[in-house]
Order: sequence, then C-alpha cells, then structure tokens
Amino acid sequence: MFRKGEEILSIYGYSRVSTSNQDYKTQIQKLEQAGAEKIFSEKYTGTKKEGRKELEELLSIVKTGDKVLVTKIDRLARSIVDLNSIISSLNNLGVTITFLDNALTFEPNKSDSMQTLMMNMLGSFAQFERDLIVTRTQEGKQWHRANNKNYREGRPKRVLNDKYKHALELMETNSMREVERKTGISLSTLKRIKKQAKEEQLLNEK
Repeated sequence: MFRKGEEILSIYGYSRVSTSNQDYKTQIQKLEQAGAEKIFSEKYTGTKKEGRKELEELLSIVKTGDKVLVTKIDRLARSIVDLNSIISSLNNLGVTITFLDNALTFEPNKSDSMQTLMMNMLGSFAQFERDLIVTRTQEGKQWHRANNKNYREGRPKRVLNDKYKHALELMETNSMREVERKTGISLSTLKRIKKQAKEEQLLNEK
C-alpha cells in the first residue's frame, strides 16, 4: 500500500496456473517480493477472461492509481485479443500493470513512445489473431462442403436417443400436439427430429 497525496493506493498481484497439479508458490513469492499486498490466484485452463472469478474480482475492486503485478504475460492471458482487452480495461480504470519477468509496464494516460508502440503491436496482433480465426473457420467450412455431402452449417444435429426415437414412433399414430403432451418434447424439437430422422432414413415418409 502506498500514498498519493492523501489517497491510499494499493498494489495487487495476480497469479494463475492452468492445471490442477501446478501450484502458485513461485509466482506468489515473486509478487510478494515486488510489493503485492493482496494476491488473486486461480486455476483456469481457458484463454478468455470470462469465467475467471479471481480476475473478475480484481477488475471490480481496482481504482485509479492502483498497481497490478503479474509474473509473466501468459499468466494473465493466453490470447493476444484477451491480453489487449485486459490491459486496456486496467489502463482505462487508471491502473498500472507490470509484468515482472517480461520487464513490461503499461501505465494509464502515459505518452510514452515505447508503450504506445507495444499497445499498437498488441492491437495489430489481436486483429491478426481474429482474422486468422475467421480464415481458418472459413477454410474449414469450405473443406467440409467439398468433402462431406451431408455437411450443413449452423446448429449441429441432435443425437436421436431413445427418448427421441420413442417420440418418432408415436408420431406415426399420433399428432404432433399429442406427442408433445405425452413426451414433454417441444413442438419445434419434434419437427427438427422428424426432419432429421427423414434425412437419416429412420422414419418413412407418411
């Protein structure tokens, strides 16, 4: 904790491991040695900040003038897009973030040519990453269209489990409304599985 005028500001640390058998000891030790007073630690394997409760709590309590310490960039984010988003969020709140092992610091409202260059590079890499994802997705769709005649975009087909197969049998002698009442399956779902069953030749056309 440090003072800026009469205002008391805080130094926070953030540590993350991606597997259950890893621990935070080394990270926490470095963060404490660098002055972190409160450390948020979590085990999370994803690449996005959503669902990371400790990170979300940290972002909710920091205020202008506070500092956040992280040992390495990949401990905060594994996606350039997400990294850029988190750094921007902290800087917009007036918070400074430092990556100890990378010797990088991003300060809010600082007209520093190197920091500006780094943020622009992160932004460019973020856009490149988004474009790459879109390109790979489109290429994947094109490949499936060319090599799989049954390929359809959009919602994947439901697995026709025993409940759905029973509903299909009931459809042969009952109206859709009656089948809905007897099975509890919605009309929209019944229509979809009927169409799917016809496509898969599990139900003869009436």
